[in-house]
Amino acid sequence: MAIAMPLDKRIVIVAWKRLSRRTELLSKALNAKMLFFPDKLPYLRAAFLTVRAMAKIKPDAVIVQLPQGPLLLEALILKLFYSYKLVADVHTGFLMKWEWKSLILNMPFKRLLNKCDVIVIHNEKMRELLPGDSKPRVLVVYDPWYMIKLVRTSWSSKEHYVVFPASYHPDEPLEEVLEAKKELCPNVKLMITGDWKKRPQLKRYESEQIRFTGFLPKNEYELLIANASGIISGTKEEYTALMSAWEAIAHAKPLAITKSLALEETYGRYPIYYDWRNKKSIAAAINQLLISSPNMVARNRLYAIALESLEKLRVLITPL
Repeated sequence: MAIAMPLDKRIVIVAWKRLSRRTELLSKALNAKMLFFPDKLPYLRAAFLTVRAMAKIKPDAVIVQLPQGPLLLEALILKLFYSYKLVADVHTGFLMKWEWKSLILNMPFKRLLNKCDVIVIHNEKMRELLPGDSKPRVLVVYDPWYMIKLVRTSWSSKEHYVVFPASYHPDEPLEEVLEAKKELCPNVKLMITGDWKKRPQLKRYESEQIRFTGFLPKNEYELLIANASGIISGTKEEYTALMSAWEAIAHAKPLAITKSLALEETYGRYPIYYDWRNKKSIAAAINQLLISSPNMVARNRLYAIALESLEKLRVLITPL
């Protein structure tokens, strides 16, 4: 369900380069106007289109999807003209030094966060990555996973399989999962989604029981998740939340994810947790997925927490 907003309230969400699913869901949940301007460095086209859109809309609140630091800078400049509430929706890519590009392009803009009205993060652990003077403005907003539109499980086949929704980012323990599955649970069918060409060396694991689907259209992806016996995902980093986990929760699927403080705080008692450094732990989690039922009590609690966090954001960006 989306939170009802006043009819005269103009909330805008701006994203450059890539549009995350979290941002799409947040837009729906807040009944906000989504402005997505795909562009590449130096983002001149996106910057121009953003200026033009702001002049036309004259929003009351603007949420910017980071990690694009130049977007934050431009939003702060435009704030001087339109006096809107500015919300920085901070993804871990803005705060963490994944690669040299992020260090050069994003790190210089971190100091601008303290000029935002609200800084949205995805889990409590992320507070540790923020500059000290910006922390009073921080609000944890959990992904509005309940906005995911569910599909019917229309496949006639009762085939059992587990899905790893892969981004092929370096923090994913995908190779560790493939090794453990191949060695310790060879009879379980594992489907890996996403563009495998980002890490082509992993294709050596492909077999009758390990299938790389490639990038799937949205409907096909949702159908694959809806018919799965369970979902396995994870991260080697401490501060990262997982959209794939929220997707599993939305579809009420058994879920296995890596054990970390951030993930345990975020997903509570819903998932099965595994140690990505331990093959036996990974294999045990995969096997448990096939015999587990979703923890609906934990799911209901996550629903209530997500609604509450979004309501707090709404109050902060809605004028009295």
